[in-house]
Amino acid sequence: MKGNILVVDDHQEILDIISYHLTKEGYSVLKATNSDEALEMLSKSSISAGILDIMMPEMDGISLCKIIRDDYFFPIMFLTAKGSETDKLEGLACGADDYMVKPFSAVELVARVKSMIRRSTIYNIQNSDLIKIGKMEYDKMTGVIKVNGKPLNLTDLEYRILILLIHKRGETVTGEEIFSTVWGYDYCESANNNIVVHIRNLRRKLSKLDKETNYISTVWGKGYIIYD
Repeated sequence: MKGNILVVDDHQEILDIISYHLTKEGYSVLKATNSDEALEMLSKSSISAGILDIMMPEMDGISLCKIIRDDYFFPIMFLTAKGSETDKLEGLACGADDYMVKPFSAVELVARVKSMIRRSTIYNIQNSDLIKIGKMEYDKMTGVIKVNGKPLNLTDLEYRILILLIHKRGETVTGEEIFSTVWGYDYCESANNNIVVHIRNLRRKLSKLDKETNYISTVWGKGYIIYD
């Protein structure tokens, strides 16, 4: 098996459709009909990626995603009927890596899951050496980023954005390059909002560990830069 995919949705038909298509691609699918079941599965299995619905009874997908992000860093996609721009931004802001609206194409869903896992795997394979920027240290061998000696807990997308900026420190990285490199898609109208949300989350997390340093600077009209 290629890995375990956690799928959380209160509609059994949706679970069965997703499971069928992912299983055909060689994945093992763990199906949960609510957040409590999902959290129990998390404690027992290693997860490669998660697909979460938002509108579920008792605990919704947004709340579940926030709990998962406290301890786990595998890529997460929201698959939901909530399709407004505000809904998408809220989903990405709480730690999701991708967002797909129902009704959905099973072919596209599988492609996006593969892309999330592939990007996550690639960015976790690092070379040796330590990069130091201010009070931030990036160990390229382990992939761990620390600020003031404390590990920086990031989502998969936040991690990949920061790694891109670190590797290109001293250079302005455009929104188009960030989106194409990190998300793996062509730049589109909503891409900038996605980037802004993740940069804001990155700055907040960096600031919690080092209030004195502004690590990510905005180059207005061009992109973002980390100064060496």
